[in-house]
Amino acid sequence: MSFQPNYKATLVILNDIEKQGLIQFNKEYLDEEFFRNFIKFRKIFSHTTSELVSKLDTFETKEEEITSFLIYSELSYINSHLEVIKTFLKIIVNPIKLEEGFGKDTTLQQMIERICKKMKYSKKLKKSIRGLFLLDFMDAISQQQFIIQNPGRLIIYHKDMEATIQLNIKDLADYATQAMDILSAMFDWSNGKTTKSERKSEVIDKIVDDLALQVQKLDEKLDKLS
Repeated sequence: MSFQPNYKATLVILNDIEKQGLIQFNKEYLDEEFFRNFIKFRKIFSHTTSELVSKLDTFETKEEEITSFLIYSELSYINSHLEVIKTFLKIIVNPIKLEEGFGKDTTLQQMIERICKKMKYSKKLKKSIRGLFLLDFMDAISQQQFIIQNPGRLIIYHKDMEATIQLNIKDLADYATQAMDILSAMFDWSNGKTTKSERKSEVIDKIVDDLALQVQKLDEKLDKLS
């Protein structure tokens, strides 16, 4: 599989950060056991969710209730990836090189803003990077600016007509894939794999395939409900 756009964009940013001398290993933010467990967990999550979708017809619980559960599960899955991405950046970036530094309570939004400021990125590029790291989505979730509606819709910024975005399960699966691609690029970059191969690990590919199958099955279910 060729590099995905989000994977490549992440590598460009990481390589740029390295060229500008912002890299430093911060051991205090690294918990190897957590990272290994997280990789194992996301594989299990993807497989289990696919199984759940395939058996929707067999549950006594109403389909719309299961769909709402899946929406919230995907939401949490995406958010957990963004939190790990934040931790990864804290592991590799030298806080002294950033104007305001960072600490254990610094958010992903703040990390991205401070890195972009240090790199002197243009306003347009900053906006693109904000989209890459799903910061609008993360802001809405962290501020509890969302509601879940049936059949299968997550509405963020539901009180702001201009900012409101409606996301279905397929949209959330796309977001999940985007977050996985970013994290995959980060892991490959840190392990020195990106210059040797234009293939992601088989584990990541399998997760994405499971997620795509899950979306296809759920779309068919939602068509019947709507």
